[in-house]
Amino acid sequence: MVKINESVNRVFLLRFDSGREAIARFPTPLAGPSHFATASEVATIDFLRRRLEFQIPPVLAWSSRAEGTDVGAEFILMEKASGCLLSNVWGDLPTIERGVFAKTLGECERRLLELKFTHYGSLYYKDDVPASLRAPTLLEGISPDDELNSVFCIGPIARRDFWEAERGSMNIDRGPWCTAEDYMTAVARREQEWISSFGTSHFLDDPNRILPGQGSRDDHVAVLSLYTTLVPIITPPLHEQVRPVMWHPDLHASNIFVKHSEELSKNSPALPLAVSSIIDWQGTWIGPAFLQLQVPPLYRMDGVPPGRRLPTLPENFEDLGEREKAEAEANRQRRLHHKLFEAAVYPPPILNMGAHQQRVYLEDLAQVTWKYGLIPFRMALWDIYDHWEDIISEGTCPVEYSSEYLDELRARYQMWLRHHELLEDMDREFGLGEFGLVKGDRDQFEKVKSAVERKKKEYIEGGNDDEAKMVRSFLWPYRDTLRDGDVIPPLVLQSARTQADTPAGGQTQHGLEL
Repeated sequence: MVKINESVNRVFLLRFDSGREAIARFPTPLAGPSHFATASEVATIDFLRRRLEFQIPPVLAWSSRAEGTDVGAEFILMEKASGCLLSNVWGDLPTIERGVFAKTLGECERRLLELKFTHYGSLYYKDDVPASLRAPTLLEGISPDDELNSVFCIGPIARRDFWEAERGSMNIDRGPWCTAEDYMTAVARREQEWISSFGTSHFLDDPNRILPGQGSRDDHVAVLSLYTTLVPIITPPLHEQVRPVMWHPDLHASNIFVKHSEELSKNSPALPLAVSSIIDWQGTWIGPAFLQLQVPPLYRMDGVPPGRRLPTLPENFEDLGEREKAEAEANRQRRLHHKLFEAAVYPPPILNMGAHQQRVYLEDLAQVTWKYGLIPFRMALWDIYDHWEDIISEGTCPVEYSSEYLDELRARYQMWLRHHELLEDMDREFGLGEFGLVKGDRDQFEKVKSAVERKKKEYIEGGNDDEAKMVRSFLWPYRDTLRDGDVIPPLVLQSARTQADTPAGGQTQHGLEL
C-alpha cells in the first residue's frame, strides 16, 4: 500500500498478490459531512454506471459509518482507473488536439443532461437517508415501481459549504428543494444565520478581507438580504435553464483519464484522445442548469463573448509587437477552445441566456461573502444592475446606485484587485498552493518560509515613508487571519481621513487611497 495523494482525502494505491490494483480513499474532515459525503459519492457513481454506463471505476467496497469499520474511518475502495492522467500528457498536446479534445470532453459531459431529475439536492441510496429527508420522486417519466426509484433518492446536499465549521450543527435548510429559487434563497439565509452567530476570523479566510469596505456582520447580513430580493428576478424563466442537472463538480486534468483513440477504436483516427474514465465525484449535487453547466478549468477563459459570438483578435492587433501578437493569438485560440466546449454541451436556452456569467458569479459569491469579503460581492451586484436589460426586458432594477457610491465601490474594487494580483504573483514566485500550502517536506517549508520573510521586508521597505510602510505591513497578504478580529474596521490613516459619507444602502464608508 502506497500513499499517492493527500488533500481533502488520503489516497492510497493498493497492490494485491494477484497483480490487481485498487485505490483506497479515506476522507479527511475537510472532505465534507461525515456519512453524507461518502454515501452520496458512492450512490452517484453506482447510479451513473447503471443509468448511463458512464466511464467511472466501479466501487469494490465502502463504508460511510466510521464506527462500523475495522479501520475506524469512512472509506471507498474502487478499481484503479484505466488509461493515463490527462494532466500527464496535456503539456505535450498540440493546440489543434487540445481543441478537438474540448469537443470530446464536452460530448462526454453532455450525456449527463439525459438525466431528468425532479428535485435539487444530492443523490443517495434510500437506506442512507431518513424518509423525512428524501424527495418524493427521482426522475421525470419513470414509474414509482421502477428499480431506480426503489434504490435511489434525492436527499440533502452534500456539498461542503453547507456543512463547514459550525454550519454542520446548525438547523438550516439543506434540501432537497423543489425550485431553483428555493435553493438560492437557502444559500443566502444559511450564510446570514451563520454570520450572525459565528462570523469570526478563520484561518481559511482570504487575507484581503482586511481591506476597507469588506464589511461587518451587520453589513453582510444586510447585503445578503438585498440579494434575496433579487433571486426571483435573476432566476431565468425557462425550464431548460433551471431544470435540475447533475454535473461533475471538479473537472480538472487530474480527474480525467484518457486513452489514444486507436486503443479504443480503429474507426476514429481523427480523435487523438478519448475519455477512458472520470474520477472524484465527491460533492456532486443536482442543481439548476444555468448554475451547473460550466466550462471546466482546463478550458475556462475570461473575456469570452457570450452566445454564439466567436472570440476575435484585439482591434489594435496590427500595432502590437511580435511578442504581444503571439500572446493575443494564443489567447484567442484558448477562447475558441472554451467556445468549442460550450458548443458541445450547452443547449440553446443556456448558450443564449443573457447575463449568464453575471448571474453565476453572483450566486458563487453569495456562498462565501464572509470568507472573501463584501467588495467582490458588491461589485457582482453592480454587474447585475449594469446588465439589467439582459435579464429582464421590462421594468427597472430595484437596486439603485448613486454616482458617489459607485465611485467609492470602484476604487475599493481596484484596490482589492491589486492586492489579489500581488498575492497571486507571490504564490507563483514561491510555488504555493491554496491558503499558502507548501508542497514538500519540512526542509522545503522552512526554505520557503525564510524566502517569504525576506520578501516581506523588501515589500514593507518599498513604502515611501513611515505611514506607507505601516500600511504595507498591515496589508501584507501572508498573515495570521485569526488575529484580524471578528469585525474588520476600515483602515483610515491620519493623513488620509475624509469626512464620512453615507452612500446608497445607508452604510457609512470611508475613503482611502494607497
